[in-house]
Amino acid sequence: MHKFWFRSLAAAAFLCSIVSWAQMPGLPQVQGERVDADAALTRALKASSLTYEGKPFHAVMEIGAAGSEYSGRLEVWWADQSKYRMVLTSPKFNQQKVVNGDKVFEKNDGDYYPRWLENFVSAVLDPVPMAKNFRTQGPQVSENCLKHEDRPAGITDELTFEVVCLKSTEPVLDYVLTFYDFMEFKDVKEFESKKIARTYETRVLDFKPVVGRLATLEGLTDLPDAMLMISDATPFEQRTSTAFVSTLKEESLVEKAPEIKWPSVREGKTEGYMIVYARTDRTGQVRETAKHNSDNPGLESFGMEQALNYKFKPLVVDGVPVQMEMPLVLHFKTRLSDPIPELDDATTRKLITGCSLPHEVKDPASAGQNIVITFQVQDDGGLMTLGSSDRKISVMSLFQQFRGCHFAQYKQNGKPTAYHAT
Repeated sequence: MHKFWFRSLAAAAFLCSIVSWAQMPGLPQVQGERVDADAALTRALKASSLTYEGKPFHAVMEIGAAGSEYSGRLEVWWADQSKYRMVLTSPKFNQQKVVNGDKVFEKNDGDYYPRWLENFVSAVLDPVPMAKNFRTQGPQVSENCLKHEDRPAGITDELTFEVVCLKSTEPVLDYVLTFYDFMEFKDVKEFESKKIARTYETRVLDFKPVVGRLATLEGLTDLPDAMLMISDATPFEQRTSTAFVSTLKEESLVEKAPEIKWPSVREGKTEGYMIVYARTDRTGQVRETAKHNSDNPGLESFGMEQALNYKFKPLVVDGVPVQMEMPLVLHFKTRLSDPIPELDDATTRKLITGCSLPHEVKDPASAGQNIVITFQVQDDGGLMTLGSSDRKISVMSLFQQFRGCHFAQYKQNGKPTAYHAT
């Protein structure tokens, strides 16, 4: 695998993540202040993590819409980091877990523990699972966000990538983003001298939201010994665990790779690469995928589906097969067909409402200039991305300034179509 294309794709992946954040409501504005990462994260965890220097609690979270594939229930009785009981239920996977000192009891029902479900468990018990990576960074430029990544040979190591963003008005968690996890913390309320979110949102597949809500959150004066009693600890080989593996490692474990016949595209590159988040069960079969980044975004949904057909040799850790999650790289080669229409200035103005045109871009980089803004709009009228003729203006800045704009659908041959508006 050649480093030059992976470097450019990794850089594009980070830009794609920035674009995705900018489209989410309520994200903090760019501040540019310099903060100490360790101190900022410590303040945020003390203020908004139930388990960081926290008091005993009982919590019940209802996840997703009842009856849907992405639904479930999480109940936790927590005394401290080494003493808690958890019951997790969902349509295809259930878990009972008791931790008491160095003893662990775990009973699983189901052959695959999905990432989206694990995200909600982490949100309650360990909301910043890679916090240690920020502890030695010192001051860094902030957009109310702390970012960490290792870049050997100038290439982002996806295993180490993490962004933690704090709400601009108070030092509490806003959202956490890693290669494998996104969690947004909303509806913050007081609890035991902390400010705890009552609504949690992760993303699945092509960034579809799944919401969890704390139906119960109460303090515990005492956790009965009976709830923490473990007569027979569960051996490691009977527990469910997941290892994050590198691209190099997963390529060495490929057992079956599908022969992919790529569909034609309406725009963009006809040959290139994409990175898909993939997670396997303990046999090595891919069971869950999600979009990450692609040289041609129009192929991501198809690539995500094809990735489910990959089979890997089981990853064995200490003699036990474990689940895997990875950045799965796919190569595509296709052709152009039915190009996306390019709309001129006059047509564009008729389709945009909610913001004044011409629009004054409030960015120092564009002072005194006339610039051209290009919007890429989906067939349902949703804004996919945008760009500027002045490359000094950041994508984040543009999204913040054009968030109030609404785009009408555009029809071609009587059917709604995606379009480019200038």
